[in-house]
Amino acid sequence: MLALALALALGAPAPAEGPVARALAAGSPAGAARAVAATRPLLGAPYLLSPLGEGSGRDPDPRFRLDAFDCMTFVETSLALGSSRSLDEARAALDDVRYDGTPAWANRNHEVLSQWIPANLAKGWIAPATPPPPGGGAPRTLEREVTPATWDAARAAGRAIPGVPRAKLPLGRFSVAYVLPAEAAAAAPAVPEGAIVFVLREDQPGRATLVTHAGLVVRGAGGAALVRHATSTRGVERVIEEPIDRFVRREQRAYPSWPLTGLAFFAIRDASARVRELSRRAVGAPHEPPAAAAGPRP
Repeated sequence: MLALALALALGAPAPAEGPVARALAAGSPAGAARAVAATRPLLGAPYLLSPLGEGSGRDPDPRFRLDAFDCMTFVETSLALGSSRSLDEARAALDDVRYDGTPAWANRNHEVLSQWIPANLAKGWIAPATPPPPGGGAPRTLEREVTPATWDAARAAGRAIPGVPRAKLPLGRFSVAYVLPAEAAAAAPAVPEGAIVFVLREDQPGRATLVTHAGLVVRGAGGAALVRHATSTRGVERVIEEPIDRFVRREQRAYPSWPLTGLAFFAIRDASARVRELSRRAVGAPHEPPAAAAGPRP
């Protein structure tokens, strides 16, 4: 950690930049496979709450970094790396994943269920990948209606998104398919490698969100499902991999008074065409608004 801090103070590249750049250039197929390969060098990176910002203003943290993560910025960075061929492309891609418009606090996709997921489905970054219950039947669906009263209750409880104008707060009915915690290990073989997993909790008054954690599903020895994620667990506090059943147990312990509802999965799509357009825009070339990734709509 001392060496990392000194390198950052001197303006040197983060230690992971070289290995990540080489992974991007290695030729893994764009999308989930490249996301898995490019985030492997990030194992062991320290946990840091809200390490990304807009570079100035309310949140002056950098818009891109590879030296520290929280759970959501790790997932967002994984998504950006998955369709990029270079770190410069990944920087442009990460802005597109994190914001609805130009990088600004009020434009950030702060809330996962009502902002981040709909935005990145629409842009073609992700696609639903939650399998049906192991015993068969239709996937379970969690629905939440977000109204002005929802945000008023969150504000009264001290859990509102600070500094976001009321006109920017998401409203409407939002849904997501999920598997029960007890079904996670049995359902995992049907989840594609590189899929994003979101942890869903019980809808409670005064809470602005139902999503409390996120990670990346990868395959270990013999095809076992592991979750690669940035954990804030005391004494761990870094990017780790662990079997999905252990991941579920960790999340069940995380908030004893806020029960775990289930896990939702989203596949990472090949958005490389979109990233190339974003990169051209970043250097000032004429462009049209980026199109969603090719392929059937989810």
